[in-house]
Amino acid sequence: MQALRNYQLLVTWQALRKKNYLPLMMAVQTLFSLGIVLGYPLLFPTLDRTSVYLIATGAPAISMVSVGLVALPQTVGEQKTEGSLAYMRSLPVARLSYLVADLTVWLMIVIPGVILGVFVGAWRFGLDLQVSPLFVPAVLMVALTATCVGYAIASLLPYMLTVIITQAIVVFVFMFSPLTFLPDKLPGWLEAIHRILPIQAMGEVTRGTLAPNEFGLPMGAFVTLAIWCALGFGATYAAMTRRG
Repeated sequence: MQALRNYQLLVTWQALRKKNYLPLMMAVQTLFSLGIVLGYPLLFPTLDRTSVYLIATGAPAISMVSVGLVALPQTVGEQKTEGSLAYMRSLPVARLSYLVADLTVWLMIVIPGVILGVFVGAWRFGLDLQVSPLFVPAVLMVALTATCVGYAIASLLPYMLTVIITQAIVVFVFMFSPLTFLPDKLPGWLEAIHRILPIQAMGEVTRGTLAPNEFGLPMGAFVTLAIWCALGFGATYAAMTRRG
């Protein structure tokens, strides 16, 4: 019970610490979804049925990736540099409780943009998505994997290197990741890389549960996400413990 109490207090504390920029972060990551859903049709006025579904279902995935793999590592890296992260880790609470609480707050930041992106995408293209019952656990898996991997990047790397890598991730996700297009559009070597990385699996899980009548849902994608989530969480916890 004490561990649960500590977790609840830490979630409240982390949310209060972020209260000044929490609404702005939610708004910005929501714009990722809206920008894709509303902006892509301006670039490509003629879209076939598959492309429309890919854009509508890819926008929520990009929103989750942008927060977990870009915004989170930069924020945590900045906290490392200014010393606030070291102070919080010095408090008499379990490192695991602190980590889980912080990840919970980041999930709270991600979810509103995902929900809004789904509704706007369905409205914009007039889609009947026939959402699968697995959508909620799928979204939680994608968001948790993205935040765990992002936290690991910030925990293991110096701040400036974290900033550089996250900026590269932005380009990689938007231009070369099969979230709003199918992987067979990529060169063979890049398609092979994406079979290992978690980003393609995030797209498969999201669109496979949002539009199950249009796309399959490979169970291997869940396995890939589970592996990356475990690796990210384990690497972060090890780093926090070692530096304590």
